[in-house]
Amino acid sequence: MNCKKLALRHELETGYKELVAQIAKTTLSFISKNNIPLTPRNFEEWFYVICKAKEENHLLTPKNLKVLYEKYFKDIPVLEDIQEIREISFDLRHLAIGSEEALDRFEHNLTSHDIYIQESIQAIDQSDIQKMESLKLKIKDLEEENKKLRKFLEENRRRLEFIEEKFNEQKKEAEHDSLTGLLNRRSFDKDIQKLHDSGLPYALLMCDIDNFKHINDTYGHLVGDQVLKEVGEILTKYVRKGTRSYRYGGEEFVVLLPNADERAAKVVGERLREVIENRDLHLNSVRINFTASFGGTGKKEGEEPQDVIKRADKALYEAKRSGKNRVVIYE
Repeated sequence: MNCKKLALRHELETGYKELVAQIAKTTLSFISKNNIPLTPRNFEEWFYVICKAKEENHLLTPKNLKVLYEKYFKDIPVLEDIQEIREISFDLRHLAIGSEEALDRFEHNLTSHDIYIQESIQAIDQSDIQKMESLKLKIKDLEEENKKLRKFLEENRRRLEFIEEKFNEQKKEAEHDSLTGLLNRRSFDKDIQKLHDSGLPYALLMCDIDNFKHINDTYGHLVGDQVLKEVGEILTKYVRKGTRSYRYGGEEFVVLLPNADERAAKVVGERLREVIENRDLHLNSVRINFTASFGGTGKKEGEEPQDVIKRADKALYEAKRSGKNRVVIYE
């Protein structure tokens, strides 16, 4: 069985529903009992670990499962240090415990229902009217309880949908800059390290809006914010698929180019510089032009991400020092 597909629910329509339900129940129980933040990501990862453990006939002890988790997921960065994520996790944990108890009760009721049906058949065969009446009341009580359980689970489903939406919003906020919509510094640090660890070549462009303080001082910070948004839009629209742009801080931006070298950085930098130079911003009958400088480089053998960032930053400084509105690439 493919545990990754099961974790992502890709196999629900091909005969794996019961298996997924069983593993999901074990996962919820394990997460709750071990005080693990119950986020969608954690659930998916522990679901995968438990699935693999069952597939490989490991004992499902906390110790074994934690060893397997370290094996598969030790290098994955987590978001649980964010307060909002912890709050969502708390809500999810309580929902999970309640849903698990409701499912257990359903399972018990179904078993009881089958028993009552068998007893009813026997009572009919024996013409035991008193017993039949008693069993009818028991079955009626079960049906009433099951209605309440269905209502409870439906309410939980709606609450889970709301929490999932909230979680996705918080995750986006944790990864993106709220003003420009670009990925933020946190995401850049994570992505460049991940790209570095993959062993693939990459190039880096650092961008700084020229004379940004003058724009703020002359037109105000609202106009400055609009300029930042315009640059963010350009860095989103005018890069190829697979290239990611980030707001690095203040008026600085970064473009990360996988499978690229200095020549590619030069081409992309010049294209972005030209688009920014020719972008007019019209606000309250005022036409505002702005430019940006770029510094870039490519990763060299044996370098760490900080080495590449430092060299690109030096190239950017040179672009600013030598006249602005230009692209400088360091080999």
